[in-house]
Amino acid sequence: MRFSYRGTAMLWGKKALRIFAAVAVAVAAAHTAESLKGKGAQQSLLQAESQDAGAGPGPAAMSRVSAVPVSASLSKTPGDGLGNLVGITPVAGTTPAVRGDQCRPTMQLTAVAGAMIHLALSAPCNRDERIVVRHSGLSFAARTRSDGTATILFPALRPDATVALYLADSRLVMGRVAVPEVAGYSRYAIMWESPAEVELRVTDGDKVLIGTPPVIGGSDPRVMSLGSPDVQYPLMARVYSVPGKGLGQAALTGELRITPASCGRTLRLETVQTAAGVTKVAERSVAVPLCGTAGDILLLKNLGAPLTRPPPK
Repeated sequence: MRFSYRGTAMLWGKKALRIFAAVAVAVAAAHTAESLKGKGAQQSLLQAESQDAGAGPGPAAMSRVSAVPVSASLSKTPGDGLGNLVGITPVAGTTPAVRGDQCRPTMQLTAVAGAMIHLALSAPCNRDERIVVRHSGLSFAARTRSDGTATILFPALRPDATVALYLADSRLVMGRVAVPEVAGYSRYAIMWESPAEVELRVTDGDKVLIGTPPVIGGSDPRVMSLGSPDVQYPLMARVYSVPGKGLGQAALTGELRITPASCGRTLRLETVQTAAGVTKVAERSVAVPLCGTAGDILLLKNLGAPLTRPPPK
């Protein structure tokens, strides 16, 4: 039998070309897939870098920084079982630290004379923003300075004072400070949100007290004004403080101003009262008269009723 070398060579040549073509197609497909994968990864990285750099916040970011969560405004008092919570914890969802540790807020709490708490905040990435302070049912809104700092003075309501400070990026800072001097004071606070406009007036004999900025020290009865009216969604408070185990014989009256923004509406107020180791938080709905009486004052009476200890179980 005779074999043709030329025919055999041509046959093997065709097979080699087919194998080479198949390998080339596989390599090209793999290269294309890797190229597309690399482009997608690069695009994701670029998008992440753009977001981290703050190049145009999207709707989600805008909603996150637009306002302090509703939970930081008037609401029921949180439970006492907070433990030793000091630091930063997320509120209303996760908050990735995209800007690094330089944005981490810090808060210092100091007990000062007159059973007062001095709060010092440093939040470099929360400049000129609304913040909310909460303590044992007391709530009010303030504002950071242009450098992200804030110093706030407010009355303690408990000897073991836990303070929560809400920031505008869905974060809160929590701390605890001992204020044993508060056991010698009785205090009554009333809180409200816009559009309510309230003033707490205390009449004790021939003395009439209205809200004034809090100061360190002093043992005379006084009404302290808390909250910044110039922030978005103001949350205001007035606190009547008097030495002793009760509010005494003073008459507490709330004066709610009727305005075009509040007339004909039902507004919500909250109160917190502490005396002799007993604390009571309450909510009150106020039906404001219909519009047409703007400029009048609606008197809120029966404030500051004596506290009673709960019966033993």
